[in-house]
Amino acid sequence: MRVQFLALLCGTIGLGGTAMADVETLSADSAFQMSQKGELILIDVRTPSEWAMTGMPRDSVGATLQDIDFVARARGAVYGDLEQPVAVICKSGNRSTSAAEKLAAEGFAHVFNVTEGMTGHLGSGDGWIKRGLPTDPFNPPMR
Repeated sequence: MRVQFLALLCGTIGLGGTAMADVETLSADSAFQMSQKGELILIDVRTPSEWAMTGMPRDSVGATLQDIDFVARARGAVYGDLEQPVAVICKSGNRSTSAAEKLAAEGFAHVFNVTEGMTGHLGSGDGWIKRGLPTDPFNPPMR
């Protein structure tokens, strides 16, 4: 709702050339199925220490929301194609909400938020892990 309001406000007062995309919610099951079919890129916005503890959703891309280059990493994940649908996931839906809004504001046209996250969120679902969806181990870069 807030994303839609901001888009309307910017259009009304003449800020920006295009309206922001609506952010849609997506279940963990749907995000997994769509990513496996190549219909979207799944971006895990948690921290490397969280990735190390639980693994990352199968075939996801890691881009920590708090990093200064978060948007650049997300753009890299879609090879600069802002029309490519993306879904964002975090631990329980809070950071992914911020990440989804940020990507929509930066011009990503099709943004989904996996609000149940990896561990579940009351009212949103059980989460990636409890649903038994596959994860990939996180292997930190060698120094």
